[in-house]
Amino acid sequence: MSDTKESAVKAEETEKQAVKTRYDIKMERRAKAKQREKRELAIWKTIGIVIVLAVIGLILSFPIRYYMAVHETVCTIGGRAVSRVEFDYNYHMVKNAYMNSYGTYLSYYGMDAEHIEDEMYDGTMTFRDYFTKETVERIKQTVALKAEMEREGFTADITSDYENYVETMKESAEAAGISLGELYKQSLGEYATPGRIAPLVRESLLVSQFSDYKQNSFAPTDEDIDARYAEEADEYDFLDYRLQRIDAELPTAPTELADEGATIADDGTYTPSEAEIEAAMDAAKELADEAEQHIFEEGELHEGERSSSVVYQIRNWLLDSSRKPGDSTVVASDTINCYYVVGFVGRYMDETETRTIRVIYTSEDNGAAIVSEYAAAGSTEDAFVELVNKYTEADPSDGGLMEGISGVALPGDLSTWVEDEARKLGDVTYYFDESMSVTYVIYYVGGGKPSWYYEIKNLIESEKMEDYLNGLTMPLTVEDPKDNLRYIALEEAAQLLQQSVEEATTVPAE
Repeated sequence: MSDTKESAVKAEETEKQAVKTRYDIKMERRAKAKQREKRELAIWKTIGIVIVLAVIGLILSFPIRYYMAVHETVCTIGGRAVSRVEFDYNYHMVKNAYMNSYGTYLSYYGMDAEHIEDEMYDGTMTFRDYFTKETVERIKQTVALKAEMEREGFTADITSDYENYVETMKESAEAAGISLGELYKQSLGEYATPGRIAPLVRESLLVSQFSDYKQNSFAPTDEDIDARYAEEADEYDFLDYRLQRIDAELPTAPTELADEGATIADDGTYTPSEAEIEAAMDAAKELADEAEQHIFEEGELHEGERSSSVVYQIRNWLLDSSRKPGDSTVVASDTINCYYVVGFVGRYMDETETRTIRVIYTSEDNGAAIVSEYAAAGSTEDAFVELVNKYTEADPSDGGLMEGISGVALPGDLSTWVEDEARKLGDVTYYFDESMSVTYVIYYVGGGKPSWYYEIKNLIESEKMEDYLNGLTMPLTVEDPKDNLRYIALEEAAQLLQQSVEEATTVPAE
């Protein structure tokens, strides 16, 4: 082929190739565009599926997450894994008990009772931290007492107590206008339900009966009580005395006894010099000495005060064993620049007469029927004890016996009935408290020992019970791997700070 012809063929092929390339490029672009659309559609389908699956997973995880929250182990106490339900139940019991006792006083301290958990309990912990700490202590005692109860083989019938609890919760929900389930959540924790709380309530009731049983076993003898009184009579005796306070009239502006350069402050106050204070106290002393001559006629009468209520400057004088009626004195208080003029009237034990009774407690208006049944059974104390075991919804141990009753300890007119001088062994009456839907059936046993006796008796029992509980709970360890118990770290930090302060202020020995 000649060069001319060969060049022509190549030119034709090149032209065809060029035309094909432009077409192919165009088609390839279309193909790539379709592939890209297809790929993007596939991607978005995949993303959509993932999103749908995530939403479905989230929805399906609600019961899983709820289950995990309900059965979450908040902490471990004495080897017992404490679930969220159990911890919250005890937490609310602690908080409710505190608010019932002190809630009305919190506003006096400028606290918001409705959001008390966020208020500071002390310089270290909030009330939430404090309630958490007390919750751990409550569970500790439950764990320890339950173990002892099982070790000793203690049993008790809590059927009626639990039924009363359930009925009270139902009535409370009805009175509040909410469902029973909502009441449980509001009063005992977010995950509380009647079914979940039931075993905790039953355990608490049983442990409570065992606790009462143990405390009763610590009852002191008469000799123990007499010995405690002899040792600590100052704590139990009552004091009667006359008192007059004479304040020193401190100058409100510089006098001839003022320090050099003394002036009145911008806020109008003046700080007297030591010489000015001494002069004012000397003048007050003259008035106090004169007042002492008439203290028993003009002094303010203080009756029935315990030593803990007496102004500390005069306490020791009043408690001096050599003190006798008619003694008087003048005592200086340099802290508030005054004199106390005191006249001793008397010191005595609380000999208030008490009564002993037996009580049947029910949530029905059945007092008249029980009294009739008592009469039909022979009107004996044994018959009444049988009725206590049959009807009472309180602890029936000791046949409903209550000692040391005095004053207005009983509802309605029962105190008046009990303290009537004409009352005799075997007398029975009843009272229905409409506001509480509670019936009290009272059996009169007789007079009891004086009030001071029961005060010391109860104190000794409480002390022994506290020692007993401390001995049981001391070995129990608390494990908090999830840091749910913030108070532990706060207390540790406070202790380290205290140690640092003590070390910094300790004077090294020479």
